[in-house]
Amino acid sequence: MTERNPQAPSEEGAKTYFASAERASEEELAEQVALVIHHPVIEAVLESFCGQILVLNRERQILAASPEFEEALAACDMRDYVGKRPGEALGCEHAAEGPGGCGTSRACSHCGAVLAILSAQRCGNSKYEECWIGIRRENRRASVEFRVKATPLCLAGVDLVVFALQDISDEKRRGVLEQAFLHDARNILGGIITWSEVLLHEPSAEAVSSIRTLALQLREQLAGHRLLLQAEKGELVVTPAALDLPALARALGEMFSRQPCGEGKNIVIRFPAGAVPPVSDRSLVLRILGNMVTNALEATGAGGSVVVRYEVRAGTPCFSVHNPGVIPAQVVPRIFQRSFSTKSEPGHGLGTYGMRLLAEQYLGGRVAFSSTPADGTTFTLTLPAG
Repeated sequence: MTERNPQAPSEEGAKTYFASAERASEEELAEQVALVIHHPVIEAVLESFCGQILVLNRERQILAASPEFEEALAACDMRDYVGKRPGEALGCEHAAEGPGGCGTSRACSHCGAVLAILSAQRCGNSKYEECWIGIRRENRRASVEFRVKATPLCLAGVDLVVFALQDISDEKRRGVLEQAFLHDARNILGGIITWSEVLLHEPSAEAVSSIRTLALQLREQLAGHRLLLQAEKGELVVTPAALDLPALARALGEMFSRQPCGEGKNIVIRFPAGAVPPVSDRSLVLRILGNMVTNALEATGAGGSVVVRYEVRAGTPCFSVHNPGVIPAQVVPRIFQRSFSTKSEPGHGLGTYGMRLLAEQYLGGRVAFSSTPADGTTFTLTLPAG
């Protein structure tokens, strides 16, 4: 995906961090809608092509849409989307972050949708991109990925953009899950083969122990991928109970006792004795904390420490995982994107997305983070008060 540097806000107060925030006046918008809505060219475009099609004005506002877009949006009539920008109509979580709506937040500088539209307007040629949109539907978080095409069109002296969206979420989901599973399974099986070859030459208690550990890791990886598939389908069953904090601490420590990412690094677990335990699903909490610790260890140099804490803040149970590293500013807006990763090799890009999905959609909690050069990076999992 094309990268852009967001615009800095002016001293008088930012109207945008990326694309123009300007919108057509109500009179201009009404005139533009009247121009396109019954124009034979636009009618042909909207009715003849399969998929979700939008007609946008120069300010990236929707003037007309295909029946497929209306169906996907569950729109009752044109008033549900006319005048809005694509991200606003679709419910993109970043649209509300920008001072001028869709296209104006810091995250928008990485959005393939707005990049395609701006490129088509600037160059006068069709532009393809891919974009990821995090949305909420019926109080459930959803991750939608589109392949988009923006094509400039001039109609009666009015500059327009025909904007097509193809939902490729299933294709992307399968690709990411397959890459992640194959990457993890290949690494673990490589270790099993290595230790098995040791056993071929001489008996070794260490080899037997290592093979068992790796086999258990492989079982965990399979369970993790299955769990994520169930979570995305809405099929996950949550079993809440008061968490045994000492047992949770032991399980977390054992999880990383023989993991390569933990070699030469320290994991400090601080769960105060006598702390009031939260009521939640143990396996999901452990899965979320495991993802947090894995990411923290990968961002920590040799000899460094990752600190895991539990505390009750103003009656709210909170776990935190801290490491001394810092997340680059350009990564921050996309940290929870499903298929985004700072890693060059396949098999990553699911951890942060998965932990937020499980926490918010199934545990009723919240995953957040802070990252500064002075304080390092801390991910937090807050859970509902018992």
